[in-house]
Amino acid sequence: MVSPFLGIPYAQPPVGDLRLRRSRVLDSQFDGGKYEAKEYSPFCPGIGGDNVGFEQSEDCLTINVLRPAGTTENDALPVGFWIYGGGFQMGGNADQRYNGSYMLQRAVEMDKPFVYVQVNYRTSSLGFLSSNELRAEGNVNLGLYDQRLALGWVQDNIAAFGGDPSKVTIWGESAGAMSVSAHLLGYGLQSTPLFHGAILESGNPFTSSFASPEAIQPRFDSVVESAGCSGSDDVLACLRGVSFKTFNESASPWSWSPVVDGELISAYPSDVMAQGNFVRVPILVGELLHCVPVANTDEGSAFGSKGINTTEQLVENLGVRYPNLTSDSVSGLLEYYPNDPSQGCPFNTGDGVLSTGLQDKRSNAIYGDIQFGAGRRFLAEQFSAAGQPVYSYRFDQPAENATVQTGTTHFVEVAYVFSYPFKTANTLGTRPGDAELAHLVTSQWISFIVDGTPNNNGVDGAPTWPDYRDGAANFVHRRHGSVIETDDFRKDGIALINGLGWQAGV
Repeated sequence: MVSPFLGIPYAQPPVGDLRLRRSRVLDSQFDGGKYEAKEYSPFCPGIGGDNVGFEQSEDCLTINVLRPAGTTENDALPVGFWIYGGGFQMGGNADQRYNGSYMLQRAVEMDKPFVYVQVNYRTSSLGFLSSNELRAEGNVNLGLYDQRLALGWVQDNIAAFGGDPSKVTIWGESAGAMSVSAHLLGYGLQSTPLFHGAILESGNPFTSSFASPEAIQPRFDSVVESAGCSGSDDVLACLRGVSFKTFNESASPWSWSPVVDGELISAYPSDVMAQGNFVRVPILVGELLHCVPVANTDEGSAFGSKGINTTEQLVENLGVRYPNLTSDSVSGLLEYYPNDPSQGCPFNTGDGVLSTGLQDKRSNAIYGDIQFGAGRRFLAEQFSAAGQPVYSYRFDQPAENATVQTGTTHFVEVAYVFSYPFKTANTLGTRPGDAELAHLVTSQWISFIVDGTPNNNGVDGAPTWPDYRDGAANFVHRRHGSVIETDDFRKDGIALINGLGWQAGV
């Protein structure tokens, strides 16, 4: 059994004049000194399918706390702090795919109980609108600062729920993992009291490139004009004063993501890590086989450019997506990622080409490694070199409804992590071995949150997950038998990518 506390405000509602400002701590007590934490709060407004069917409101900065039934204030249990993904454009802590109840039940079975925390943070334009005007105020990357404030709330309040504020593991998938990366590199610090471990699923400091202020300003100016604020003496005051409908319709044509702000994101991540300025904590990091290391095998199937039929088209597309790439870098990518479908993504699918484009498997492999694979390996190398335990994985189990086109693509591991048994758009499979794989993955994640290692999982016959410090290796998750592999695939191509730095906008 699980005791849930839902929809707890951790900040002042970011509405009215607080729209497009960093979230602020609550400045008043709840009515009567109590809060009925019985209902999920609305999602923060966003753009995308994850928000469909959910109530959305600007007044959305809340936390959910789930704990095993019978937990008392003095239990001092470890804490898992979950940050949802959604490309920084969508998502919410009421999404049942992130229901932690089944993990907590398994944790009790393992005699490793913990407290599960979910945070709502602003996404899309409300969370990541950027401009010279907002930079001057210090009001960019608002969604990340929401998360940071929520981590502070945990430090101040989680003990009352039976959690230990000194044993917090931050944890996320996709944009959630990119958020975890931002906190690992936050302010260029090497230590922080906010967390003591991190789990990154299909995301790392280099998954998202950072647009320059010069590239972003014209988008902001178009928002101002569309909202009817271009003639205002104070365009930000005007944007804060228009209706949400007007604001949203003006900003939604653009995709808004984190930027280098000189504070939380102090510089390009490649420069921050080169200087060794990252928080020293144990990490568990991975990818899917979606052609993206540190996640799933074929991450690239979700993020590669499609409709690529010739090398010339691929070169042109690389120039559009990464305009700072030099001709030597492009030539290197073409050499290490040849026009050979048998080497493309989805991997291990032979000589067949994808229906979308003759060189789309090549495109998938390149973009998958740029956004996921290379960064995962670099992160593992840097943290292990700094003396921190690192557990790297590659999730190599396609979803039940996967095709040759998708492979083991983005997000597929989430259902296995949470052991969520009900049908969703990204559902847990019902094939022989699916339940057993979910049991293993859930148990490994619990073991890491509680003990700092995935190996105290209590699953008979599970391979020992090696520490990256003892040699570069990945735990490869498969329903028909998980294995350990040396982490040296696509060695030359990934090494080239990890040397790109500013050329890739990271």
